[in-house]
Amino acid sequence: MSQFQQRKSPIYALCLFIALGANAVFSQVKIADIIANKPYVIATHPTDTGQLVLFLPMPFASSQFKPEALKTKLPAATEVHAVHLVYTRYKQVDTFNQPKLNQRRLNNLKTLWPDLFKQSDVQWRVFEQKSPKTLEAAEACYHGFVIYLKNRPPKAQTEKEIAKIDRIVESYKDTQIWIPEKVSYRIRKREVETGYYLPHSNDKKKQNIKYTSAGLWFRKKETRIVRDSIPLKRIPGHFEHTGFFDTFGLRKTDEYKILTRKNWEGKYAVLVDVTGSMTPYTAQVMLWMKHSKTCLENGRMVFFNDGNETPDMLKRIGYAGGLHFAESHAFDTVYKTMKTAMRRGDGGDIPENNIEALIAAQKRWPNLDSFIMIADNNAAIKDISLIKQVTVPVNIILCGDLQKIHPNYVELAAKTNGRIYTIDAEVSNLNKLKLGGRIDIGKSVYEYRKEGLIKVFDY
Repeated sequence: MSQFQQRKSPIYALCLFIALGANAVFSQVKIADIIANKPYVIATHPTDTGQLVLFLPMPFASSQFKPEALKTKLPAATEVHAVHLVYTRYKQVDTFNQPKLNQRRLNNLKTLWPDLFKQSDVQWRVFEQKSPKTLEAAEACYHGFVIYLKNRPPKAQTEKEIAKIDRIVESYKDTQIWIPEKVSYRIRKREVETGYYLPHSNDKKKQNIKYTSAGLWFRKKETRIVRDSIPLKRIPGHFEHTGFFDTFGLRKTDEYKILTRKNWEGKYAVLVDVTGSMTPYTAQVMLWMKHSKTCLENGRMVFFNDGNETPDMLKRIGYAGGLHFAESHAFDTVYKTMKTAMRRGDGGDIPENNIEALIAAQKRWPNLDSFIMIADNNAAIKDISLIKQVTVPVNIILCGDLQKIHPNYVELAAKTNGRIYTIDAEVSNLNKLKLGGRIDIGKSVYEYRKEGLIKVFDY
């Protein structure tokens, strides 16, 4: 995850509500275009501070910057994600012209920071605060510009992670291995006679006295338990097409095995979380795509990073962005899209926009039979509230420590009639699981609690 993990105050909900809007980005930024857009009306604009926020304040009804604004060290304009011009609705006189004041403010910003107006990807928005009803209240409110910087992952670190994936993928070679015959057995218990008879007296039993006949006292026959192995299933020896690759850096990860052992049927889309901690798992997904012809024949992949470079405080549920689609049968094209998604962002805050990615894929490919989602078990689903919009089964391969399976992923699989996969188990019928209920997953027993599926013991 990103180094910029900020705590959000409740007031950010206002900002999230209006974070994304139409007509917000201009190829060649013109002040007239910014002013022409209808302002967002809010109570008061958030003024919470953070590493990704800069404030360039102005006095009420003035276009001049306050002294502290002029002392602010401005970053490169390429690092800016959005600019908010903030003013209050309150007027001292009815003839006051707010658009003209906004124009003067923008002109002064352009004089102070000309490069900002040369960036085509900056989002410009105007906010009108409606709460102040008196001059005193209006003067106490914030006026001026709020600058939001991109939540950009360190380039060196991102390139280092991509280089790891490159090394692993380039080491891949097709090969075949011989799988010996495998026979599974069922243990049957049965009772057999030993040929001896037991005395009625407990004292004699303790002395281990036995008889060869029942005698006049009708002694009971001695028996013992014998266990037999009964063959249940026999899989003949055979060659299996597999892949060989450098496993350095992939310890305790099994995603490649899970993906290649399962015969995924029907029309499906593959959705991959490529945020910060997912590098070893993303590498294995790409290895699977290189290994599996079926996966590329489906040709539907989505790589999501929770917002590209959007600051956390501007992300709105269902509209965070950072979705990168690869609709191709060519591995190189898919691989390039994956790298682009990694370079555009690493998630920022820990919860991810899984549901947004599912909904977008569902709209793009309306005839899907299922989804295969590779997700971070340590990251909550921030937009789980949108789960009702997902109408296709979601099969989830969880990455990370599985001592506890996050409740969001249990809910996602259960409510979409999907499944959760581990290296030695396929967990279905999760919609029938109740709190306190237990379920076998591979060689372990899990209990369903509010915190998720918790491992209670191993066999």
